[in-house]
Amino acid sequence: MILSTLPNTMPGMVTYYVGNNHEHVKHLKDCKLYCKHEFSELVNVEQVIVEDPQLEFYKLSHEVENNYKFHPNGSIYKLGNNCTIHPSTIIGEGVIIGNNVTIGPNTTIYSKTIIGDGTRIDSNCSIGTEGMMWVWDNGTKVFLRQLGGVVIGQNCVIGSNCAIVRGSANELTVIEDGVNMAPGTNIGHGTFIGTQTHLANNVSTGGSSYIAPYGFVGSGGIISAGVSITAEDVVLGAGSVITKSIDVSGVYVGAPARRIKSSNGKLKGIPKWRK
Repeated sequence: MILSTLPNTMPGMVTYYVGNNHEHVKHLKDCKLYCKHEFSELVNVEQVIVEDPQLEFYKLSHEVENNYKFHPNGSIYKLGNNCTIHPSTIIGEGVIIGNNVTIGPNTTIYSKTIIGDGTRIDSNCSIGTEGMMWVWDNGTKVFLRQLGGVVIGQNCVIGSNCAIVRGSANELTVIEDGVNMAPGTNIGHGTFIGTQTHLANNVSTGGSSYIAPYGFVGSGGIISAGVSITAEDVVLGAGSVITKSIDVSGVYVGAPARRIKSSNGKLKGIPKWRK
């Protein structure tokens, strides 16, 4: 059984949808859909009508085999050449680590993680950890077991005490080439961070957020869940909060953040992260 987020659903997979808009499910075919209402004209889609599709999907996640494994005598993983891995690092089964990678003390790398050449991950990081998604079943919380992975590109720098949550179901959390992530940053499930983006200390992104290449997020900045920054060269000031998607480059400050000026040229107080 392969569970899938709705947009990623392929033949043979299982997904769910809580709404009633046919446009959101018309791409589905040859799969199983948990839903509240029956949809016509779907191609060979087994529709399971239930009161709470999300709850049923979350319950299903606990029936999938746990493939995130650590072995007491060392996991089986692929390690590239010229890597420096601290002895206290814990690496899950099936992890793929490229060449010239450095991983610091007390860091945990979960299964279904790929790390590109030349990347550095400092101490006390958690890469591919499970997030915190749940729904109520009467008086009991039912958590979604997150079954996706993490892909970190080449020449990234992940500072100490960072956490990167793996994707839900079959999605990936993606950190593209050259991303800098300062200490204390937390990345939610299914987040996409574009190439050469710089995240300062203690930045947080909610699940399924998106940051286009060449972004800069100041210390303590927050990207709310599901929010997309689709324009390049967006600068988010320290302590600011993005609550709505952005498609225009510029400098944004405040909570909620608003655009105050262009991001072209030299900007005071931040490094020149863009060539």
